[in-house]
Amino acid sequence: MKTVTPLLIILAIFVSANALAAEDASDTLTPYKCHIETPNGDNIALFTWDKALVIEEQSALLAQYVPTISNERLIVKRVVECITEDKVFKDLLIRELDAQRTY
Repeated sequence: MKTVTPLLIILAIFVSANALAAEDASDTLTPYKCHIETPNGDNIALFTWDKALVIEEQSALLAQYVPTISNERLIVKRVVECITEDKVFKDLLIRELDAQRTY
């Protein structure tokens, strides 16, 4: 019985530390939207990325199948622009496509 109590205390500390780490990780995740070129034309894909890894995540999109706002999984031929969800795209047609999106 005496060895069980210290083990429970140590277990509780680890669980608490993991919970705090998970909260910190969710604070750094940010929603992004990307203007991409696909074989079917221009489209928008949505992602949630860690702010520190945006460049790496964006680079990894090339030649990958991603879900788009047109409810299709399309291969990325080119990433034109990735911005946070609260910004507007530079391209007027993509801006209009984004405005038509249902959330």
